[in-house]
This record gives sequence, C-alpha cells and structure tokens, in this order.
Amino acid sequence: MANNLQKQLFAKKFKDAEEVLRTMDDQGNDAAPDTESDDLGELPAFGCGGIRPRRHASSMPVGDNDSWRKYFAVNEMFAIPERNFKFNTYYKLPQTTNAASIPVFIMHHGAGSSGLTFAPLADELYTRLEGKCGIFSFDARGHGETVPLDSTLEVPYDLATFTADFNAVIKTLQQRILQHKIPKEKLSIVLLGHSLGGSICTTAFNAMESALRSKVVGVAIFDIVEEAAIAALNNMSHHLATTPTSFATMREAIEYYIEKGLSNLRSSAEVCVPALFHKTSRGKAVRITDLASFQKYWHTWFVGLSSRFVHLPTSKLLVLAGSDNLDKELIIGQMQGKYQLVVFQESGHFIQEDAPAKAAITLIEFWRRNDNKNVVIKTNWGQWN
Repeated sequence: MANNLQKQLFAKKFKDAEEVLRTMDDQGNDAAPDTESDDLGELPAFGCGGIRPRRHASSMPVGDNDSWRKYFAVNEMFAIPERNFKFNTYYKLPQTTNAASIPVFIMHHGAGSSGLTFAPLADELYTRLEGKCGIFSFDARGHGETVPLDSTLEVPYDLATFTADFNAVIKTLQQRILQHKIPKEKLSIVLLGHSLGGSICTTAFNAMESALRSKVVGVAIFDIVEEAAIAALNNMSHHLATTPTSFATMREAIEYYIEKGLSNLRSSAEVCVPALFHKTSRGKAVRITDLASFQKYWHTWFVGLSSRFVHLPTSKLLVLAGSDNLDKELIIGQMQGKYQLVVFQESGHFIQEDAPAKAAITLIEFWRRNDNKNVVIKTNWGQWN
C-alpha cells in the first residue's frame, strides 16, 4: 500500500510539472536546456564482462586504523587555522599524468558518515582509470578524526560553515599538492557529494575561487532530493533516539549495520562502519558524531537545494537509490535536460558503498562526456588522395 501511495504521489508530481512546463511555453519562456548544462544521457551499461571481482575486506582487522591503506595512499591532516580545524584527509594521486586529462574526484560525505564511506568507490575509480586519476576524501567537522584546533571556541554546523570548510580544504589540496603533481592544463575536477555532502558540493561550486572553479567539469550528487531530505529531518529525532550509539565490540557494530540493511555489502561495511566509531581501551565501539547536537542547524542544510542544483552553470549528475522521490523542481529540470539522472534500484541510501562498481562506471562516463580535454577532433587537413 505504501508503494502504491508513493507511485500515485510521484505520478501527481509529473502531472504538476507538465502543467508548469505548459504554462511556461504559453508565456513564451525558453524551455531549452542551458548550453552549459549536461544533456540527458543513457544509463551506463553494466555488463558482467565489465565488472571485476570485488576485493573483500573481511580479512582485515576489525576497526583497524590502517584499513584506509587498502583504498588510499595517504592519510594526512590539513590544519587550516582560519577554519579552526585539523581536517583528516585521505587521498591517492595519479600514477602517471600521461593523458590528455587527469580527473580528480573530490568527495564530501553526508551527515553522520565519514570520508571512508567513499573507500570502495575510490578503489573502483582508480582501478578502472588505470591510476590516471586522483581521489580525495575527508572527514567533515564533527565527524571521523577531524578535530578543532581550539576546542574552547563554538563549533557551528550550518550549511554555510560546512561549505566554507569544503572550499578551504579544496584550496589547501590545490596549493599544497595538486599544483605540484598535475599539470594545470590537464587538471579536471569532479565534485561528488553524498546526501548532505551533495548539498555542500552544490553550494560550494559557486563560492569557489574562479581559477579553481574553472577546473571543475561537473558536480555529482548521490541520493539527495530537497523535498525528501527535509521530510526525513522531521523524523530524525525519533531515528536518533532508537539507534544505538555504542556497541560492545566493533564487530557487533558492523553486524548491526548489515542486519539492519544500512550496509548492503559486507566488504564495504568492514571499512566504512569502523570509521564511524571510536574504539575504547576496552574494545567498546562508541559513535563519534552526535547528530542530535546539530539539530539547531538542520533547517539550513537542504532548503533551496533542488533549485541551486538545477541552475548550476556546469554539468550535473544526480544518482538516486530509487525513483519515487524526485520533487517538482527536479522533475522540471530533468524534462528540460538540465542534468543527467541515473537510478540504482537495487542500492540502499549509501550508493558509494552498496554499488561502488556501478557508481564508478557512471562517474567515469559523466567525466568523459563533459570534459572537453577528452575531445579529439579528426581532420583531413594536409591529406591528399
């Protein structure tokens, strides 16, 4: 019955959106896609021949602080005094820059998660691109191993603050590492955000310094829709009250996430779940992020997201776990070809953990389609019959 109700609501949204479009046409408004926006593409093919066997992580020590080494090359703290934080980062640089374009995927996780949520996806991207790419992820304030420089100062968690952090981290990455490792004419950046991270990426793009923004070839967001996200916040307090904040062991935490369907791949859960918890001297796993303490900032996170995303002056990709939750703004944007939409029906909310291979293929095709450095113009100039 719930599924039927969702489908009825979804059908009504499409009908409402079509009426809006007809009104726009009657008024003479141009409904053509923005020339800088991404065209709607076909869903990528996921043939069995293109999927390599997953590397299972079940053999690694549970809660091992070095588990990141299987997915990233470097774990480094970025101390940024103007943000009053030391940001815990994970990254992997290209093995070679012998290519027309070197994509760097810069990722931002969602609320209550950590930078290691992208570990399985990072592995897939790096392997499929044969090391000709960069991968960067980090723990946002209040998450993972990121800590304040001065713990006596107030720590806000509003969207604007998260966004300023993200841009400061990207700028530090560029100045400290990328400009020395990747020729500037080859650098292509793809911003990727999951859930709240998608809202942050969408807001961060327009706030970036112009020189750095010019290197961004697209923004991709995973499983985040404004209307659904705001509705979910209304139930957040109940969810937090009924979710354990500690477990007797890290193994118990991992098994809980798998049994509750919060993590659909054991290999992903083995690396992603331990990053959410602090392991005490007695082996107890205690959750790091206290989302309840963020409550007064929740209202800032998603309001206006759909409009901001649709109108971003760059290529855009929205990947959803299920198609029943598009809001009117996104439906209209899709009808106008303003962004690419891909749906993974079999995935849970954490797409990067549940479907890392498909997500990697989708991101690579998105980058290749929208990076003009990949375009090869063939000519017959100078050739004689």
